[in-house]
This record gives sequence, C-alpha cells and structure tokens, in this order.
Amino acid sequence: MTHPVAHPTSLPAEFADWLTGMRSWAAKCRQDDDLWRTAASQGLLSLAVPESAGGTGAGYEAACLALETFAGESGLSGPPFAMAAQMWACQEPLLEFGTAVQHDRYLTPLLAGTAVGAFAATEYESGSDLMSLRTRAERDGAGRWRLNGAKTFITNGPTADVFLVLARTTEGSALSGLTAFVVPLGTPGLHIGTAIKKAGLAGADLGSLHIDDCVLDESDVLGGPGGGFAVLMHAMRHERAFILAPALGLMDRALRRSVEHARSRSQFGQPLASYDTIRRRLVRMHMALTSARELLHTTARRADTGTLDHGRSSLTKLHVSTEFNRFCEELPDVYGGYALLPETGATDLLADAVASRYYSGTSDMQMKIIAEGLGL
Repeated sequence: MTHPVAHPTSLPAEFADWLTGMRSWAAKCRQDDDLWRTAASQGLLSLAVPESAGGTGAGYEAACLALETFAGESGLSGPPFAMAAQMWACQEPLLEFGTAVQHDRYLTPLLAGTAVGAFAATEYESGSDLMSLRTRAERDGAGRWRLNGAKTFITNGPTADVFLVLARTTEGSALSGLTAFVVPLGTPGLHIGTAIKKAGLAGADLGSLHIDDCVLDESDVLGGPGGGFAVLMHAMRHERAFILAPALGLMDRALRRSVEHARSRSQFGQPLASYDTIRRRLVRMHMALTSARELLHTTARRADTGTLDHGRSSLTKLHVSTEFNRFCEELPDVYGGYALLPETGATDLLADAVASRYYSGTSDMQMKIIAEGLGL
C-alpha cells in the first residue's frame, strides 16, 4: 500500500518538502523524549494559524494531512489526538476571540509547544446539556469574577498549562448565559484531578478539574461576558470537522500492514490474499478509508475558503467515525486469532474507533444536528 497523498494540488508545492520531513521524524518519534515540543518546533501545531498570529499559515487541509501523517507513520493514536484537541478546541477559540494580550500570553506558547492547552466544558452530570451546567462565575464586590464548579473528561487535563473553562454567568438560555474564561495553571483554587483510566487513545491524558473560588479578572474572559456559547460553537465546529484526521493515518497504517500480512501468511498451502473472504475484507477496509479521507479533506478545503458550517462539521465527524468503526469491524478477521496479539494493534485500534463515536459530541448528537439542517 502507498502512503497518503504527499500534497493535494490545493496546497503549495513547498508543503510536500515539509511533509517529507514530518514523515521522517514521525517514523522514529517514539524515541523522542519531548514529543510535544519537537512536533511544535516543526510547525505542526501552527499550520492552521495565520502568519499574522504567529502561525505558518498553511491552512486546515495542511494541518489535517500533517496529523494524518504523524499518526500513520508513528502508529501513535493518543499524542496526535491530544495535539489536535488543543489545536481545534483551545487554539482556535483563542485565535478567534482572544485579545492581543491573550494571544501573547497564551496562544504564542501553545503554538511553540512550551505550553499545553485544554478545553473544559463537560461536567459530571450535564454531558451535552448546556442548560444544566453547574460551574458558575459571579462578580464580586471588586468587579472581579469568582469561579466555582467541576469539569471532567478533559483531554490534556492532567498536563495542561492553560484551561478554557465554560461557566454559567446568568440564568436563561445558553445563547446569553454562558461565559468562557482563560484560567492558567497555578491559579489559586484550581485543582487538577487524577488522570482518568480509559481504553484507547494511549498517550492522550484525560482528567478532571475542580474549581474552588478562583478569582479572575475581566482580562481572563474570552469573547466577552455572555459570549461562551459562541466560543463553544466555534471550538466544536472545528473540532468535529478535524479531530479525526489522525484516525485516517492509523487506518492507512493498519491497511498497509494487513495487506502485507495477507500476502505473507499462508493457510492450506495458499497465501491469505488468495482467498476471496480476505480480499473482500481488505477491499471494504480500503473503501472505508478512502471515503473517510475524501470527505474530511474536502471539509478542510471548505474551512480554508471560509465556508465551513456546523452541519458539514457534524457530517464529517459522523461519517469518519462510522467508517473508522466499519474498518475496525473487518480488521480482526484478517488476522484471525492473531488479532488478540498486541503487535497487530487490532484491539487497540478498535478501542480508538469506539471512542470516536462519543467525543466532540456523540454520533446521535451529530445525527440531530444534521437532521435539523435538513429541516427535520
């Protein structure tokens, strides 16, 4: 099997040379003791950020292709997912809504890999129900904000240096009652919980956050008081569209290895690749990957032209996660009993695929958003 396309025609030719270097590093990055910072130093975290804001300005399609290549060459699922979570749910809102001071203080170190960012929206009992958020921020007598509550299922939570925290500031609808705050690590009253144990996405830390009377200034508000819903929607529009870019690389890697296994292993005196049952499985895996890749990269090109909407983001998230799961339904039967051995990676990839149906909004939620866009 071939590698992913080096650079689509919509990207500048020099990106091909950059991607070659990324591919070379990713193939041996498991030995890198400072994976996050090295990836950032190569520009991975800043590809989708305009040059005027300190990025490389290569665009969303370039960023997705880089994440895909990183995962596909390294075989790592967690680190590229964690970096993507920062890129889409932390950097994007800061870029869109942040002040010049917030850009200097937070966005610049995030792009450089000297800080890690996390978006803290989910709560223990509310899940996707924004009207039930219990984390609250209230003004005190000095005009500052006092933040109290708890968050969970935070990607990068145990290691983050800066948190975007969504809180209720007034009663009423989510459109006006939520505010986003930028809360740096070390803020008095900010307590980091222990890492949450999980199956899948090895290397991506998941944690919780307890907030006990954190005192914040007006300069810590992102997008203005009552602007939290807009911040959330901007983050989700990009995260849902692009969070699964690394999965394309993992699928590509698994398909290449599966084809090689089918060619090299024999049963009853014939290569596995000679049996139609195996060939059909591999073809279906190839179809799933191709379909997912085509849709995600087309969506990225929409973002590069400023035409990405929520319906398209949800469609991309739903379709790619669905094809990822279909791919992984076929994968174990290519290996048979060997699928249970760690070296095949089949069970790890299956756990990653199952997880993809739930983060950034469940598949059912994406269905709801798409249906509403159809007028249903």
